[in-house]
Amino acid sequence: MRTMRSTGAIFRAAPLAALVFAVSTSAISQNSSGPLTADEAVREALAANRDLQAARFSIDVARGDLLQAGRLENPELELGFADDFAFNSEGERSGSVNFSQRLPVTARLARQKDVASKDVAIARAEIRDFIRNLIAEVESVFYVVRTRDEQLAVNRRLVASVRAVEDVTARRVDAAEASPADVGLLRIERMRLEQDAQRFIRQREIAKATLARLLGVEELSGRTLIGELDPGQASPSALSGPASLRPDLEAARRGVERADADRALARAEIWEDWTVGLGYEGERQVFDSPIGTKKDSFLSFGVSVPRPVWNRQQGRIAAAEAERRQRGRSRDALMLRIAEQIRAAEARVRTLRSSVDAYSNEILPEATRTQELFERGYRQGLMGIAELLQAQRQFNESRAYYIELQGDLRQAAIALEAATGSSPHLNEELSPGGDTP
Repeated sequence: MRTMRSTGAIFRAAPLAALVFAVSTSAISQNSSGPLTADEAVREALAANRDLQAARFSIDVARGDLLQAGRLENPELELGFADDFAFNSEGERSGSVNFSQRLPVTARLARQKDVASKDVAIARAEIRDFIRNLIAEVESVFYVVRTRDEQLAVNRRLVASVRAVEDVTARRVDAAEASPADVGLLRIERMRLEQDAQRFIRQREIAKATLARLLGVEELSGRTLIGELDPGQASPSALSGPASLRPDLEAARRGVERADADRALARAEIWEDWTVGLGYEGERQVFDSPIGTKKDSFLSFGVSVPRPVWNRQQGRIAAAEAERRQRGRSRDALMLRIAEQIRAAEARVRTLRSSVDAYSNEILPEATRTQELFERGYRQGLMGIAELLQAQRQFNESRAYYIELQGDLRQAAIALEAATGSSPHLNEELSPGGDTP
């Protein structure tokens, strides 16, 4: 069970966090006009993401609890004075000084420190899991932007191609070799492609706004995102790693350990602290003759021993044991979810890799040859506009779907890396505002 939280560590860490944040923000602003790779985006997010900076202070909070845990209660000093001036005023009086200290007779203090140390370990694991998810989110949004960039580039080439055919058709209309309706069909196709471009631009700007927030900046103006969509020919086993690297699984294991420590603490609290007291008392008494005045001094020593008669921490122990079982079941369920996530991500990578290769090696080359043949035949007057438009639309859809598949493959690889916790950025020591995760 946590004791009173100490905020001193947070206040001491705040100036350092501000300094590190200022330096990192300055460094990012200096590179705000250059190209940006996915790795650089992740590093900038780890250095300047505002949510991560706030989350890191949970380690300082847990450390404050650890600093407070296991400390003896403050001793008590009791002073007393009595005088008969309000009554007979015979000059009788007494004074006392008592010192008492509560002392544990069990390992309660050590158990408190054990619980608090587990809280620190849990906080560190939770920050690492926050970083794991942040890395995946940054990479995912980054490649959404890159996918829209690639789609826009292909779209521009397609628009230029349709415009060229449109110009040829317009000249053929002037020569009475084609119908004005053919020009209208080509213009509609070009306008449809231009509307697709506007949709890609909207989606790209939304993704860039999200990426800017993740990087801790207001906007990404002047930043050019670079990087291949296709993650390459790596197999799922090469992209994945052992599930034991997952920080949330580490946090779950630490949670079980904390529940064990809390149960031990509850049992240690069955016997409450003993109170040991040491005192001095002096008094002056006045008697009739022949005794007269008499002075006495006393030293006292006492021990107060609470007995666990009515309260033996039965409820605390039962609750701690139930929490231990709950955390154990949650850990087991998380292990199953992780295994499911890894299998699903591996299957996505495997199937998408096959689809991307099929489009790259077979479908796209065939669609390109067919489109070129139909365009050449149309220019030579051997094909009609309907056949040309059908071939062009098939080519356009193939190119667009190929880029979508590449983007999906990259997203699947990112999901697999996040599922296994195998990102190389996860262990980088970037610790503004708190502790190295």
